[in-house]
Amino acid sequence: MFEKGKRERRNKEDDAVFNRMLLWLVGAVVAELIILLLQKIYVDMIFDVAVAEALLVFFKVFSVAGLVVTVGCGVWAVLNFRSGKPVTLPLAVAGAAALLWVISLVTYLLYDEGLRLLMMLPAAGAVLILIFFLYQRPFFLNALLTAGGLLALWMHRQYYMDHPNFITVCIVAGLVVLAAVAFLAVQLRKTDGKLWSIRVMPVDSNYMMTWITCGVTAAAMVLALILGVTMSHYLLFVLVGWLFAQAVFFTVKMM
Repeated sequence: MFEKGKRERRNKEDDAVFNRMLLWLVGAVVAELIILLLQKIYVDMIFDVAVAEALLVFFKVFSVAGLVVTVGCGVWAVLNFRSGKPVTLPLAVAGAAALLWVISLVTYLLYDEGLRLLMMLPAAGAVLILIFFLYQRPFFLNALLTAGGLLALWMHRQYYMDHPNFITVCIVAGLVVLAAVAFLAVQLRKTDGKLWSIRVMPVDSNYMMTWITCGVTAAAMVLALILGVTMSHYLLFVLVGWLFAQAVFFTVKMM
């Protein structure tokens, strides 16, 4: 009876995880449909030119204001956390503002090419969702970092010749994020995966793979800037190969 009850409880937990994964995947599909609708309204102008122009004004304003709102909500979340108040609302608003800021910035600067770029993100997000629910958190973090590097290299190859300053700023920002994550991994290793009192990583997490991922991704991005657009094409295959090697490593670790 005890084993049967334990098995039923495990099945219920697995069903709950599967249902959450399906909800996230549905969210990715909805995001893809919204971007497609935005392309029809903003680029193809299926309604009216005035609507497209209004969107252009909004994207121009929010490409700056969105960053301010995101940072403000982040400060709000930190203050709530320190005072013991709920952080769900400020984090949700910060996430929504950050997403809308990215959409506004990319769409305003790159126009139709920006929307084509955004169409790739829900598909990539769906893959990351599967990794998050099926694998351990370290692989999800490493896959997220590698995906960011792949996106940076692809943008460098596609848009550097027309928008060198914008692409350079994106790559430098990516390098800063990689450095911050590497430093965070050092701190998490010292605290057995905890950040303050929050459990971020499992106790037995392999941080060496995260540091290697940060190093490989950063090296690929720097080499792309130094060696030029042509090299970005080959460096993409390097990061894809590293992502596949990690998939094999973490799959074997789960067995």
